[in-house]
Amino acid sequence: MHELPQTRELAAFIAVIEAGGFAEAGRHLGVAPSTLSRTVTRLEAQLGVTLLRRSTRAIELTPEGRDLLIAAQDIVTRTEALTDLAARGRAPRGPLRVNAPVGFTLHVIAPRLCEFHALYPEVEVTLDMTDRPVDLIDSHADVAIRFGPLNDSEMLQRPLGTTPWCLVAAPGYLDRTGWPGHPEDLARLTQVRFTSPSHINNLRFEGVSEPVTVPASVHAENGEAVRSLILGEMGIARLSEFMVAEDIAAGRLVQLFPDLLIAEPLDITALYLTRTSGLRRLGVFLDWLGTRLAR
Repeated sequence: MHELPQTRELAAFIAVIEAGGFAEAGRHLGVAPSTLSRTVTRLEAQLGVTLLRRSTRAIELTPEGRDLLIAAQDIVTRTEALTDLAARGRAPRGPLRVNAPVGFTLHVIAPRLCEFHALYPEVEVTLDMTDRPVDLIDSHADVAIRFGPLNDSEMLQRPLGTTPWCLVAAPGYLDRTGWPGHPEDLARLTQVRFTSPSHINNLRFEGVSEPVTVPASVHAENGEAVRSLILGEMGIARLSEFMVAEDIAAGRLVQLFPDLLIAEPLDITALYLTRTSGLRRLGVFLDWLGTRLAR
């Protein structure tokens, strides 16, 4: 009688396929690629079939490998669900690495993380801040928070909400240059512009047929840098509401033509590779963050 594969061996096989290779899967799982290669070889020996065709550049599933992948995903999912059921009486614990844009981290996550820590003190959160998309495997991140349309269809996704845009300026800047009475009056002001993506700089308004072009005063790559320049009275800029809501409430910034600005709200999405049923600390973090954004 053949020895049955163990769940962790099946999970390793799935990880190799989902990552597209042994090296990538090894970085994500924190094990040597050679260990994963031996695991797959052992599976092949146990089952008496060839699961993968290997080359120096890629791996390819055999028909038997495709059959095993489907069965393995079902087994691992069911095992994770049973493990989660057994662990519900225990508090989530362990490390959790979160990758998020700088502004979102500084204005949404960091100021409220004490709430999450009070609920789950044994979850050790590491915050990585970057405004550029990252590879979850290369960055060793458990979850990435991203904005706008996504191309990572192979990843697990959870919508967290949306954020509208605000066109803002410092009152002192407008006192000096003159307060605009109509969107077309913005053309005599200056704009703090994003170097990328440049479409954020486009200003369209209801009742105005063409985009309003505002001369640039300075360019910045980072949303938080743009916010600081606006607070420093360098011009006007379009920023996500979560970045400037407190500034508007405190009077440090004013919102210009909020009822006329045409700008689709940005989707906020969490991307991750590990099912939350198998990583409870990730699941409770996403539940908490989604609740915070809903408020």
